[in-house]
Amino acid sequence: MQNIIVGYLEARKEDFLQAKINSKLRGKKNEHDEEARLKVRSENQSEADAKYNLEVWLDNIIRKVKPNVTTHPAKFTNAKIDTDTSQIFLGHYTNDGYIKTGNVNLKNKVDVSGNSATNTIVYELYDLLDQDIGENQKVIHRFEENDASLIELVEKLNADFEYVKSKCLKVYYGENSIAETHSSTRQVYFPIANNEYHLLSVKTASMLMYEVKNRIDDMNVWIDGKHARTIKKENKFLEDGFSEIFDITEIGFSNGDFIKMGNYSLLNVKNKGIAYLLSSCPPTFEKRQVRLPSSDFFKQCLYWKKFSTEFESLKKYIVEINNIHTRKKIKRLLRQMVGDILFIAFCIRKNEKAWSKKENYQSLALEQRIWLDDAYLEQRESENEWKDEIARRIAKWILDTFDEYCGSKLISSAEILALKSIVIEALDEDKEFF
Repeated sequence: MQNIIVGYLEARKEDFLQAKINSKLRGKKNEHDEEARLKVRSENQSEADAKYNLEVWLDNIIRKVKPNVTTHPAKFTNAKIDTDTSQIFLGHYTNDGYIKTGNVNLKNKVDVSGNSATNTIVYELYDLLDQDIGENQKVIHRFEENDASLIELVEKLNADFEYVKSKCLKVYYGENSIAETHSSTRQVYFPIANNEYHLLSVKTASMLMYEVKNRIDDMNVWIDGKHARTIKKENKFLEDGFSEIFDITEIGFSNGDFIKMGNYSLLNVKNKGIAYLLSSCPPTFEKRQVRLPSSDFFKQCLYWKKFSTEFESLKKYIVEINNIHTRKKIKRLLRQMVGDILFIAFCIRKNEKAWSKKENYQSLALEQRIWLDDAYLEQRESENEWKDEIARRIAKWILDTFDEYCGSKLISSAEILALKSIVIEALDEDKEFF
């Protein structure tokens, strides 16, 4: 057990040193200079050694740690709450499509709320107790089983094993407390059966809140000091593309004041007191002038110029089409093109029902009417033959247009056949969205 605990503390020491190095050199010319990094490491090495010395670390646990590990800090509801109960609810996975406790693969399972001075060490203790040690065992289980090697280690460090064990159990499992409303939190009335009701104090799942923020932040792509958004504005090619979420509102929890940020929670400090609010408004289709096809959607509503960026990327990829990574990129690109084609189709569906039954549209094929006119909604949902025909036509349009875009001399028949197989494969997987 000693090796596991010492190994954990060594890893945290390295994290501490890397954080110091990055903080000191970030944005400077010598940020990646090995000599400069070694100098900062040397300046902070003695502090790191003292902080993560096993005896010192355990002494801090005994003297300072309070069981304020939680999954739902009340301070996000009301910052004036002096104490925060150690309530831990990890939830249960349910395949219902909701973002809720238990359904999300979290980077941080818990948070620590209460005292900015001790939040970090409390979290480190929880993280250590949660470490897997094999055979479906965690470090916490060795405390529960009164492991002999653990007792020997704690007593060798002049500590009372039963006291340390009690503190570890409270930190890991939370305290036994009665679920009740609190006068300092907002209380919400929930009616239930037989004219009864619940009066609940709603608290924030900070792990979920900051998981959302971290995943959005990870979407930020920087290339040579430029954000991918700038490259897109300059109409330059970006091989892997990038994703972006719009209408984000920032909400601050004492951002700018380190002490107050820490009093909310440890995760709040790690995120500099900022979380994101996402728009919950339903999506709206932009009002566009979409031409209704009188005879053929693919000839009258699709224009190659709108897809020139995608075709240019395809032209680059097709040279290495037999490379598995390239094939994945091509499939991702095709999915994007199919999505753009479907968007045009959905815009046409926004027109009045039965538009295709008017005299001007009698030449439109039945499969396209089923696909584009909500008058055929019942047929669209109950039949599948039309999907096969639409998939075939989408594939044909992409391949024919690409051939014209490149010029037949630039690509071989073998490359076209390989591309065709990927197009058909991608469309087979996407038919359910038609």
